[in-house]
Order: sequence, then structure tokens, then C-alpha cells
Amino acid sequence: MTQPNILELAKQGDAKAIALLLNRQLQAKGITAAASLKDGCLQVMLEATEAPSQQALARWVSKSISGLGAESIEKVKVYGRQTGAKVPTWSQEFEVAGQKLPVTDVTEARASSSENTESNQLSLKERAKLGDVEAIASLLNLPLQNKGISATASLQDGCLQVMLEGDRVPDEEAAVRIVRRELTNLKAGAIASVKVYGQQVGEDFPAWNREFELVARASQSSHNLGVNTTNQLSANNSYAETSQEQSSIQILNETSTELLSDNQWNVAFVTLSVIAFFMLFVNFPLAVILAIAASIAYVKYQNTPTGKAAAAKRQLEALQRAEEAEQERLRQEEQKRILIEAAQSEAKLLTTNLAHTALDEFIKVNARLSIGVSYVDLAGVITPAKFATQKFEKSKDYNVCPYLSELISKNMLYYEISQECFQQKVAYKPLNSQFKAILQSEFPELKGSLISFGSDSVINKLWQKAYRYSDEIETILESSDNLSG
Repeated sequence: MTQPNILELAKQGDAKAIALLLNRQLQAKGITAAASLKDGCLQVMLEATEAPSQQALARWVSKSISGLGAESIEKVKVYGRQTGAKVPTWSQEFEVAGQKLPVTDVTEARASSSENTESNQLSLKERAKLGDVEAIASLLNLPLQNKGISATASLQDGCLQVMLEGDRVPDEEAAVRIVRRELTNLKAGAIASVKVYGQQVGEDFPAWNREFELVARASQSSHNLGVNTTNQLSANNSYAETSQEQSSIQILNETSTELLSDNQWNVAFVTLSVIAFFMLFVNFPLAVILAIAASIAYVKYQNTPTGKAAAAKRQLEALQRAEEAEQERLRQEEQKRILIEAAQSEAKLLTTNLAHTALDEFIKVNARLSIGVSYVDLAGVITPAKFATQKFEKSKDYNVCPYLSELISKNMLYYEISQECFQQKVAYKPLNSQFKAILQSEFPELKGSLISFGSDSVINKLWQKAYRYSDEIETILESSDNLSG
């Protein structure tokens, strides 16, 4: 291939020709370049024994590509890494004209250099909390290995870069969700932001990347809540820098305690409220006047540093509860996913079609319930499903896949409980104590409630739960062979 041909191909956007031209300039510096073009984005990977300098090379590469005038190239993404490393040391994105895109920050990475004898004596999680990238990667690999994904990591200046590799390109949403969850639970003070890459094993360039913040969120929340006192701002900045030492809520508690010691508005509000309550039974007009005075005192209190700190604390606590609830939901989803995946493997060992038959009957029942059913018709609607369930429970397949068997039995149980609830509703028949205990266990909100177990809302909850069980059963059986009974 002659020089004019190479240049012409490069101007047409040929990635191999572009890499060849770059290498002619870079090889003298001990740097090699590889290039790939996809969807108008040219990715360039620069490798050397020591990671190439981002400051010296990123813009040079961008200007060189812009100078070609290739219409097929809309933007350039440049990576730099040490030879043999999987995770890029830095990355930067440019438009073809050379303007830097605001979405990508330069993050220089390095492997942890503080591996001393004390860290070897710490647990994996403790080392990860201290910023040990090998320990962090090991913790991430625990939930990721089930998906056939391996993780490597590097950390510099609070930015953790994580490379995820699999036989196929890892699913971006699922993989990022797992990484975010694990790092959030880890609460490593050394990590402020995270950049995740996903690529197929053997590929030179990531197929996708995602960036998100960790410790800055609580500080930002406090700012949005309008905490304007000096102590509040100081506390939030402290949290962003050293989240392991104490949380924002703890700082707010301490601030409130100090201010409450001489908070006369708060004392006035409480005192007037108590007096107004007792005056209701003695002098109603005076009680109203005291209540108004208490309201004014409360408004004044809300505008004091103490009131603002207390309000911010309550909102931060609400945010924390919401985040904990979300973490718990994600944990339960992950546990359910693991159960279903294991059940799908076990379902392939079924020797009869009885589980499929029970599912078919459940689907028929659900279809009938969705359009409405009367008390007198319900028994006839669920009877075929009951027979199919009993036949499955007596078969040898009942012990093959325990989770599937549990779902089928529970699905039928909810139909039967709903029938009992109908009887209570129509015939005023007392609910079976065993069924009542199950209801209270499955629906904690019914404990101590005056709501009748035979109410339509309770019956609908039972049917909705049965629908979900049917969906899980169908998901598990989809992976099994279509057996003949």
C-alpha cells in the first residue's frame, strides 16, 4: 500500500489507515495506536509501557483526525492505557472540530501502591473500604460472576474505573446497577465517582461506558433542601470528603442539640400547645387564642437555625429511609433472580408434564378472575386447578424443583383462601384460623386492622399475588423441555 493510498483511505474514514498514520508519528515515542469506527465515533486506543500522557496526546490525536476531514467521523474518543492493562488509565472525548465535550472528565488512574503488611491482615471488605482496588474488584466479581462477567478496577483521585468483560458485551443497565449497589453498600470513603466500561473479551475498545457519583449525593441533597447555616454547609462538605467518619444526619443531630439548649421559640411553641389543649375544657375562646399564639411560635421556630436544621434532618432521614428501602428492594430482586435461575436449571429435570398442566389451569383461573366471578361460581372455577395441583404434589416431580413446587402450592393456596374470604363475606362464616394467620403474615398491614378479611380489597390482594406466582411459574417452565405426561 503506497502513501497516497493510505492517506486517501484515512480521509474516507478507514480506521486501519488512520491507525497506521498515527503509528508512524507515535512509534518513535514507544506508543502504539489502534482505531475503530462505529456510528460516527472513532475510538483510538494509545498504549505504551507507561501510560501515555493525556495532556500531550489527546488533543493532538483529535486535531490530527479533524485535519483529515473525514465526513464519516463525527467525534473522537481517545483512551490511554499501560500495555497489558485492561482498564484505560484515562479517556477523553472530542468533537471532530476539536472542542472538548463536557460529558467526559479526564481521570488518570493508578493501581493501589500502598499494599503493606497490615492490609494483608484485614478482611476483603475492610481492604476494599480503604481503597484497595484488588479487593474492590474481588467484591464486584462475587455478584457478577453468575452473569459470566469479570471485573478489574483502578483508582485515582477519588475516581474508580471499572472494566467489565464477558463472552458477550455485558448488559449496561444490569451491570451498572450491580456495580452501583455493591459500591454504595461498601461506603468506601476513597471513592467519590465511578466510571464503568463494558466490553466483550478480546475487543480493544469498550462497547459502552457509564459514569456516576457516590458520596456527593447526600451533600447535594442537603444543598437542595435549603440548609443555609454555616454549620450545615460545613457538615455537608465534611460528608463529601470523609463519609466514613460521620454521616450528615449525625452532624445535623449534633447541630440541633447544641442549638436547642437555648431555643426559646421551641419552648414557647410546646408550652402554648399544652396549655391550649387543657384550656379547651375550661375556656374555649382563650384556647383558640393560645393555639394561634402557638402557631406563630412554631412558624418563628421553623425560621430559626434550629428549626431549619431539624427540618433538614427529617428530610435527610426520609431520603436515607427511601434509599435503604430501594437497596432492600434490589437485594430482594437479586435473591429472586438467583432462585428463579436455579429453578430454571432444575426444571429441565422434570419427567412429566404435570407442572405445565397446573400452570395451564392457573392461567385459566386468572383469566376468569380478571373479568369477575361470583361466590357460587368460584369453587367450580378453581376446582380443576386444585386437582391439577394435587396430582403434581403426589408425583415424583414434586421433589425435583423445590422452589417451583413451593410456587405451585402457594398459588393454589391463595385461590382457596380467597374462597374462604368469600364465604366470610357472603355467609358470615368465620375465617379458618390457619388461613387468617397466613393472611396476617403475608399482609402485615392487616394486623390489628378492623378491615374484614372478607373485604373485596383483601380478596383482590390474594388474586394479585396468585397472578405474580403464576408469572414466576411460567418463567421457570419456559426453560424446561415440553414433556409428555
